[in-house]
Amino acid sequence: MIDPVTAIAGATKAFTIVKAMVEAGKSAEDTMMQIGKWYGHASDVMYAEKKVRNVNPFKRVVFSGSVQQEAMQAFAAKKKMEAQQKELLSIIGMVYGKEGLQEFRDMRKQIARERADTIYRQQEAKEQMLAGLLVLLAIAIVVGTAVFIVSG
Repeated sequence: MIDPVTAIAGATKAFTIVKAMVEAGKSAEDTMMQIGKWYGHASDVMYAEKKVRNVNPFKRVVFSGSVQQEAMQAFAAKKKMEAQQKELLSIIGMVYGKEGLQEFRDMRKQIARERADTIYRQQEAKEQMLAGLLVLLAIAIVVGTAVFIVSG
């Protein structure tokens, strides 16, 4: 799974750099590149929050304290990203106007869909394979134990 702590740190750093660039009067293109980095990290944070909401029942029972902690961290991170996003959208609106802001939102939605289709599906496939291997291991242990008991 994508490490939410690393994603939050990356998003916060990118956000700080964007604010500094705007204050220093850097070009809009340079600033937009940094905003793009922020969105990459923010997307990872939001994905982590989604994963916490859809935790599997086994983990919920066995690691219930950990699940609660992850949920609180994911919620706090989500709220932080939402506040930063609001400020970044304001900056984009000031630089490019309403039409530019709408164009940016449309592009962002398209890129988010593409990212979900590639990166996140690969991550989910890896997690499902690992879960399958764990189930096979558990079955092998049970069968091995049964064979040992019967032959003993």
